[in-house]
Parts: sequence; structure tokens; C-alpha cells
Amino acid sequence: MKLIKYLSLVVLAFIAGSCSKNNESAWTVLVYMAADNSLNFEAAADMADMMQAEFSDELNLIVQIDYSAADPQSGAYRYHIFPSISQQISYLGEIDSGDGDQLTAFANWGFEKYPSSNQALIIWSHGNGWYPKARDIPPSLCPDVEADDYINISGGELRQAITNINEHLEILLFDACNMQTVEVAAEISDQTDFIIASEGGVNSDGFPYAEIFSKWEEQTSVQNITREIGYQYYQYYFMQEIYPIACSVLKTSMFDLLLAALTDFTADWSSFAGDDVFTQGRQSCLEFNAAGFTNPALDVDIKEFFTYINANAESDSLFNISSEILTTIEDCYIFQKTDDFPTGYTSDDVGSALIWFPDDETQWFFEDRKVEYQLLKFSQTNWLDFLENSFTN
Repeated sequence: MKLIKYLSLVVLAFIAGSCSKNNESAWTVLVYMAADNSLNFEAAADMADMMQAEFSDELNLIVQIDYSAADPQSGAYRYHIFPSISQQISYLGEIDSGDGDQLTAFANWGFEKYPSSNQALIIWSHGNGWYPKARDIPPSLCPDVEADDYINISGGELRQAITNINEHLEILLFDACNMQTVEVAAEISDQTDFIIASEGGVNSDGFPYAEIFSKWEEQTSVQNITREIGYQYYQYYFMQEIYPIACSVLKTSMFDLLLAALTDFTADWSSFAGDDVFTQGRQSCLEFNAAGFTNPALDVDIKEFFTYINANAESDSLFNISSEILTTIEDCYIFQKTDDFPTGYTSDDVGSALIWFPDDETQWFFEDRKVEYQLLKFSQTNWLDFLENSFTN
């Protein structure tokens, strides 16, 4: 009798284990909405947009919104999103969504509670590349007005927040302005397979979630999902004639090759000293991420800059290294799409990622921020050395 009872328990345990495994979904997508700022009401609109999507229970869509004090709800809430409805999971009270630990806590809670084969994280808020809060327009990543805080990138807070997530991410999407930069990517590229973001500003409508999640399960691979997200972003704003449009997808497994090529370039910068091609290349590039309404911009598209260098190189060595950089850019950024009706961007070479490139007009900002730039993982490429010694005075 004891043996039969024991075998029964073993069978039940096996069944329970099998059920647990079967309950694992294909995807869990977590959306961290840091809306305790001027984007408060846009957050609610985007969550309503998510409910317009059609998807199965193989996709867990979980949202955490930190509302501002101006919202009647206030505080932070967690929701499970389904087609046509949302289910409130919990109320967290007032939190500091500008604290990287809150991002980590949400991700670890969500991926544990909703186990899946694949994990995606969307960071939704204001953004501004790697720049710190002292640069007031626009705010830095995930500003929390009530807490007077934000997720710092140059100080390693974003890197730590993503690193502390227990699950490896297949997809990391930034629904925030100016986040597709090589500096941001270098901070987190080893923690996710793909990074989706815009190198330009993101309209207050954000990413078109109804279209994205309706198409999600139709794709046959993670890479195809990321391309589809990029396409849906472009198509949404193109059809509404809202410009400029910029969205790209970084395949992070190739990113180290780009960092290595850039390191080779900066190691050889002195042999190109006195070559006006750098000055002319910088001046020819479309500028992004203005320091303020009256100040020049500080970033350029890395692909456009090196395309100019490659086309105008006066030495074989400069031609060869710029060719290598352009090849790795194409390998890394598997989706690149921009538009700026009616004239378009300056060339078809815009659309990959931003790189910090202050010039003589913005030397004041260069001097103020170069110490912080050295804290970034990207500084290992010695790009700062190139800027300081071959371009700025």
C-alpha cells in the first residue's frame, strides 16, 4: 500500500511538472512606463492602444505605469493587457520610476510570474541618449518629476538595471527619444539580442502597439519580429504624414565588430591628422539632439559620417578602415528606415545610430561632459581621444 501511495505521488509530481512546463507561454512582454512627468496622459492612451491588438494567450503583455500627481489615479499600477480589456494586477503606491532598481524589480517580478520561452522589455518614457539631467531639453531617461530623479546612463545606472534582470532579453525596445545611439547600445548590448529605438525624436503617440502586437505572433523568428516592429513604426507615421521618422534595429551579436572597427579607426587617427575630410564630414552631416532651442546639435548619424569619409578619403588606409566600419554598420543594424517629408533626410545614409560628435561650436558642452563620457563603456573605443585631439581645439 505504501509503495502504491509513493508511486501515485511520483505520478502526480510528474503531471504537475508537465503542466507547469505547458503553462509557459511563448512570450512575455513587459512595458515599463515611467510617466510621472509630462507624458502622463500619453501613457494611458498607449495602454488603450495595446488593448486594440489581437493576440493569443501565448503572449503575456504586462504593463507597469507610474502616473504623475496630476493624474486622478496617481501612484504606480500593474496591469495584464488582453485584447479589448485590461486587468489590474496590483497597486504599488508612489514609486520612483527614475530609479533603475525599480526597472529591475518590475522585470524580475514580471518574468518570474509569467514564465515564457522568450522575454522582451519596453522602456517607455522621455529619453535623450546618454546625456545627463543637467541638459534640460529634453529630459534624460525615465525622469520622475515627483522624485526628482532619472535613470542615469553615463553613471552606469541603466547598465546595472538591465544587468540585474535575471532573464536574458531577446528584445529591448526604447519608446523614448534619441535612444538609438552607439553609446547607449554599448552599455547594454550583452544583455539583449536586439535593441529597437529611434535616433530621432519619438512622437507623443509612441510606437503603434495595436499593430505591433497584432503582428507579433505571425513572425517566424525573433529577428523577424524586430524588423516588423520597425516597419510598423515607420508605416504608422508615414501614413499619418508625421515627420521626421527614424527607427532602426540593432542585432547585438554583431556589435562588438563595430566597436572593434571604431577602435582601429581611433588608434590611427593621428596618421590622418590635418586631413580636412573630418571637419567637412562633420559639417555635412544632419545634426540630431540639439542641446536646447537656441543651441547647436551634438550628435550625428554614424553611418552618414563614415559614408562621407569613405567617399572622400585621400589615403588607402582611411578608405579601408571607413569601409570596414560601414560594413559592420550594415551587419549590425538589420533594419534602418527614415523619412522626412517633403525633402527627405540629407541622404539615404542616415538611419542607423547616433554617435556623440560635438564640434567647435559646442566645445563648451564637450568640456563639461567629457569626464562623464569616459565613464561609458563606449569610451573604450577611444572615440573621445579622436574628438579631443583631431577635431576640437
